Amino acid sequence: MLSAATTPNVGDDRFRQLVESIDNHAIYMLDVAGRVVTWNLGAQQNKGYCAREVLGKHFRMFFTPEDLASGVPARNLLETRETGRCSGEGWRLRKNGERFWASFTITCIRDDTGRLTGFAKVTRDLTDKKCQEDAMLALQRELREERDTLHAASESSMDAFFLCEALRDADGEIEDFLFTLANRKAETLVAIPRDRLIGGRMCELFPSTREQGLFDRYKSVVLTGDPMNHEFAVMDEKVLSSWMRVQAVKLRDGVAITASDITERKRDEAHIVHMAQHDHLTGLPNRTLLNDRLDQAIAGSKRNRTKAAVLSIDLDGFKKVNDTLGHAAGDAVLVTSAVRLKASIRATDTVIRIGGDEFVVIMPDISEDASILHCAEKIIASLQQAMEIDGHALQVSCSVGIAVYPDSAHTGADLLTHSDAAMYLAKRSGKNQLAVYTLAALTDDMLGVVQGSAEETAHH
Repeated sequence: MLSAATTPNVGDDRFRQLVESIDNHAIYMLDVAGRVVTWNLGAQQNKGYCAREVLGKHFRMFFTPEDLASGVPARNLLETRETGRCSGEGWRLRKNGERFWASFTITCIRDDTGRLTGFAKVTRDLTDKKCQEDAMLALQRELREERDTLHAASESSMDAFFLCEALRDADGEIEDFLFTLANRKAETLVAIPRDRLIGGRMCELFPSTREQGLFDRYKSVVLTGDPMNHEFAVMDEKVLSSWMRVQAVKLRDGVAITASDITERKRDEAHIVHMAQHDHLTGLPNRTLLNDRLDQAIAGSKRNRTKAAVLSIDLDGFKKVNDTLGHAAGDAVLVTSAVRLKASIRATDTVIRIGGDEFVVIMPDISEDASILHCAEKIIASLQQAMEIDGHALQVSCSVGIAVYPDSAHTGADLLTHSDAAMYLAKRSGKNQLAVYTLAALTDDMLGVVQGSAEETAHH
């Protein structure tokens, strides 16, 4: 039986180097027992330890005595094992004994068989955020005593600050809020002069406040007395920010609001998530997104009473390219193949690189079986065209295996297994062709390739 070629991935080294150089997020890996196995620059700056001081030690060393006594580290790992992910906030310790408020996310790392191999942990120092929240509660008390002092303090704040009074109708219901104070940063953030902002109605000046539910949240703060902390994408073009974090506390019959522009942080977080979910050589989605796309395709097929297909694709002759021209040429072939694969599928399809020279195409919402065969033939024709790599005209092809929901499988795992079996049948039958695990709706003359029965395919 043929197996996929295994090649080092230059992109993996670049990703590792990038993660190690990130200095505003502590990113490190744990083994299955919770011992530290990697340590980046952000972790060193965040916690004060260099790599040699922590590698091989259990991550409980960063927890406070109170959390250790209550078993927090073990509970975090247990929750991650059971659900795949654990996140939260809490006090942590630096090397010098200083406490800092941290947000954390722990994620399971599993191998191709699903076996747990360790954990990935990302920590951010949110001490400033925690201090701001505590300061806001203190301001709530101070505002009742000395409005002028608050005004002076707000002017020096790096965040936008507003005071708003509730406007009530004849029945006593809050129908809007009236701006009574805004600092200099607020004027800059919303691009409205303070002489127009103060005395204006919130929902008249910013209709999106009601549309995005912020008005109801502010009402709840007044009615319940509970503080509010909310992050949201900005939908008002008057506001010079894409993402904002707002905090609100009750102040008599109104609210005191602090608003921060968090656009850059959200962009950084989205970039990190994208990098974790995509192959860093080809830019294609990686195994992390495979099951999600399969589940979506099957759910859509059930909902719309259509079909879904999985195409397993393996390059023919790729190992020879690596052996004769080196891995740089091999990487160029993979990048070119990824471009051609994306150009061969529908806009609704997904092509995923699962490792080495192996790819998977997921085709959801198929109303005509012939479209599956058309896509596979288009892929084969595209990939067998010569590639110009570093002055060499390289010829590679591919073998394609097809499995269809619900004809030949009812789960994502079975679709992958069956399409992979069909792909190896195509390789054994001469390569540069396709094989279908089972596709009853296609006639033999439409297929035009060797197609075994479901039992024969499963046997091979």
